[in-house]
Amino acid sequence: MKKILLLTDFSENANNAITYAMRFFESQSCTFYVMYVHKVGGYVSDDLLMSPTHSIHDSITEKPTKKLNTLIEKLKKDHYKQDYHFEIIIDYDVFTDAINQAVSKFSIDFIVMGSNGASNVKEVIFGSNTINVIERVKCKTIVVPNNYKFLPVTECLVSLNKNCKLTSSIRDIIIDLLEDFNFKMHVLRVTSEKESVQIALEDRERLSLLKVNYSNIEDVPVDYAVSCYLQTHPISMTAFIAQDKSLLQRLFSHSSRKVLSSRMKLPLLVLHSP
Repeated sequence: MKKILLLTDFSENANNAITYAMRFFESQSCTFYVMYVHKVGGYVSDDLLMSPTHSIHDSITEKPTKKLNTLIEKLKKDHYKQDYHFEIIIDYDVFTDAINQAVSKFSIDFIVMGSNGASNVKEVIFGSNTINVIERVKCKTIVVPNNYKFLPVTECLVSLNKNCKLTSSIRDIIIDLLEDFNFKMHVLRVTSEKESVQIALEDRERLSLLKVNYSNIEDVPVDYAVSCYLQTHPISMTAFIAQDKSLLQRLFSHSSRKVLSSRMKLPLLVLHSP
């Protein structure tokens, strides 16, 4: 049974990501842990003053508990045919600390979240919470673009720059994805001309027993290569390895909207290599 952590701040974007998860995993037996993380310090005044007879914990969790229960009842009603189970998690720790604790405690297989939270700043592709999860939480994470409507994922593109090693652990993750979801997997490697032959040989050796469409492109910016690839192939999800520090840096940069806009029209699967 898959264990999926769904992150919510009760925004429209978070609800859209949860809706996506319900469809994406519908062929699997799943336990969904629906998690709300209260901002540290955000409960100091109103929540406590309004309920002076309650414990601090009860005062903090009362409102989100009601919202989570309402959400889960709706999910159960809408997806009663699937083998789905639901649990609630409420925490009031530092955001990524709370998520790391949940990932460890419940042996989470995937995290699913929206690309932006309640603030939904149009000029920003990824909100700060999303960036922090990508960078600091070592768990497969699906980031769903705002307003993205679910389409069955039939073909997935994994992009690798010259600094990303196609390790045995990443190969094993690809194998699991192929077995669980029956994707057609594409691997796009971008290298410099000097390194091209050796890196491509190593990649092909790692992938030799898998049904993977492998391509190697030389001396082209990786995001440009991905954009061109998406225009010529029917990709329905992109993926990258979080050891790609250059991409992580671009997530923080002011130019990220231009650089990553084509990639983030689709759900993004973030993979981690130990």
